[in-house]
Amino acid sequence: MFTISLGTIVALIAGYAVWIPVGSIVLSISVGVLVLVGCNILVSRRFYKMITALMETVEKDIRSERIDAALDKLKAVYKYQHWQLFLKKQLDAQVGSLLYARKRFDEALPYMQNAFVKNWMTMCMLASHYYRQKDYDNALKTMEKTTKSNKKEAFPYSLYAYMLVEQNQQAKAIETLTKGTEKIPLDERLQNELDAVRNNKKIKIQNYGALWMQMHLDKVPDGGKQYQALLMNQRFKRK
Repeated sequence: MFTISLGTIVALIAGYAVWIPVGSIVLSISVGVLVLVGCNILVSRRFYKMITALMETVEKDIRSERIDAALDKLKAVYKYQHWQLFLKKQLDAQVGSLLYARKRFDEALPYMQNAFVKNWMTMCMLASHYYRQKDYDNALKTMEKTTKSNKKEAFPYSLYAYMLVEQNQQAKAIETLTKGTEKIPLDERLQNELDAVRNNKKIKIQNYGALWMQMHLDKVPDGGKQYQALLMNQRFKRK
């Protein structure tokens, strides 16, 4: 990553500059480490502000239904992928989610497959794509990984349990929802779903509204406005 490389070079120069007049290896290393940390923080903050500003324009495009313009702006950020850890995977998640929300499924698939696993929205979409294709094995594997990596998010537990129930795996669904209620004890939907499965009833996942509609596992009207709010909650995180 360029940020680390740049910081390392500056740190070595600073450390050497201290060692020449002072002759202390300990002091030289200490200065080098401080410069490395400081340089990385400064570069990361500057870069993060630039990306945040760009994402705000992307969100405006989405609100105005200028989807192709939003995609073009997102793809333009790929040239900075070596400056921030996991940036490419986060971009893939954003692009994949937007394409999937617009039902451009084949186009979205390679982006979603390479997406950052912490982006639970994209992972749920990827699992839903597999599920729509009747690739139930990959769908369930993807949701298993997603719930493990996003333990404080309710929707992945619900979607995973929904898929399990549909595949007549009630015991696994109960296990999944139990984990969810333990991690998010105040979420009433998870508890209601757990009670429903225990009583051999269906999960009312439609209660998630726009989140559920964006999975395209039900027949819903075309449109991308629901994705607007979801994207705003999936901002880039500084690493």
